Formats: sequence, C-alpha cells, structure tokens
Amino acid sequence: MGAFIDIALLTRRALRESIRQPAAEISNIFIPLFFLAVTVGAVGSVAASAFKVSNFTGFQVPVAVLQAVAQVSGTAGLGMTQDIQRGYLDKLSLTPSPRLAIVLGRMMGDAVRAMILTAIIIVVGLIFGSGFEAGPLGAIVLIFGAGIFGLAYSGLGMAIAIRTGSPQAAQAGFLLFFPLLFLAPAFAPTSVFSPWMQFAASINPVTYVLEGMRSLVLNGWDGVALGKAAISMAGLAAFTFSLTFMALRWRTNR
Repeated sequence: MGAFIDIALLTRRALRESIRQPAAEISNIFIPLFFLAVTVGAVGSVAASAFKVSNFTGFQVPVAVLQAVAQVSGTAGLGMTQDIQRGYLDKLSLTPSPRLAIVLGRMMGDAVRAMILTAIIIVVGLIFGSGFEAGPLGAIVLIFGAGIFGLAYSGLGMAIAIRTGSPQAAQAGFLLFFPLLFLAPAFAPTSVFSPWMQFAASINPVTYVLEGMRSLVLNGWDGVALGKAAISMAGLAAFTFSLTFMALRWRTNR
C-alpha cells in the first residue's frame, strides 16, 4: 500500500511540474496536429485511389496520437536528469520509498499527460471527419492504450537518463521513436511497401500498436489487432522497464 501512495505522490509532483511549463505542452500537442493537418492535406485526396484508404483522416489520427505520446514520454528522462543534478534522486534513494515508486511516479505522470493529449487529438479528428467506428467505449480504450504505450516507451528515455545523467542523452529516447514510426505503416498500409519495408514493419512493435489503435477508428472492435497491440506494449514495457531498473540499480549502488 505504501508503494502506491509513494507512486501517487510522485505522479502528482510530475504533473505539477508540467502545469508550470505550459509552453512544453503546447508544443507536444501542436506538432502532432500540425503533421496530421499537413499529411491529410497533402495525401488525403489521393489516398483512396493510391492505396484504397477512403478515410485518410481516421487513418492518420493514431499516428498523431503516437507522435504526441512519444514527445511526452521523452520528457520523463529530462525530468529525471534534473532530479539527478539537483540531488533529489539521491535523497529519494535514502528514504523507505521503493525503487519502483521512484521511477514509476514520474513515468505515470507522463502517462496521464499522454492520455490527455490523446483525448484532444481524438476530438480534433472527429471535428475534421475521422469518425470512430468503435464508439465512445473504443475512444476510451484508445486513450488508455496511449497511456500504457507512453508508460512503456518512457522507460527507454528514463533508463538513458538514469545511466548518464545527461539531458542531451535523455532526448535520444524520443529521437529513436522516429525510425520506429517511419518503419511502421504510418502513412500507407504495408500492402504498398517494398519487401524490405514489409519485413521491417513486421518486426516493429510500433506497427502492431498503431494498427490496434487504427482498428478502433476505422473498423470497430478487432480482437486480433487489439491483442497484437497489447502483446507488443507488454513486450516493450518488459524491455524498457528492465533497462530502467538496471540503470537505477547501477546509480544507487555506486
């Protein structure tokens, strides 16, 4: 029970830090919406004839969601580097708080922020005609799924931040997302990819997260797509959390 209280308190602290820096949140939502508008405006009129996607706005909404989530998740590492430089992490390490709470508190704060930005993107998408075949419940599932993905992905930047203590290095967690996104069916279905791109997409966990979210918008409830998305997020979380706790053990045991 004490661990949950510690996580809740540290999550609240991370959210309060975010509220104090509204400019960062404006950037986190503006850039994905800008790319959504530009991509739909440039490709939307030919998407149906080029690769048989009639609702290209709905096709792109999950891409904007993942962009926003990745941007938010990248700040977990930046915040942690500030705690390291100020000595706050060392102070926490001396308290009875479990190591799990020390890192999960900040990561949970970013998951909450990711869900808020996802809700905004869904609303904007609906205004511009994306539709949502899975209905309100599907929108809730997508929002929570975005939070889970954000929690899982933030572990990468968190691990780098704890291991290096460098803000510049911590940003690599966000930068690494772009190759993953562009090697997924972000702007076109895999059916039009060249063979090597199809293979890269097939081993890319972001592909299955994206397709799971996209199924909620375009097709309704697709158990297979949602199951693959859940497995991909669980695998990503297991990998990034392992890196994070290894880095934390190294730092606290030096």
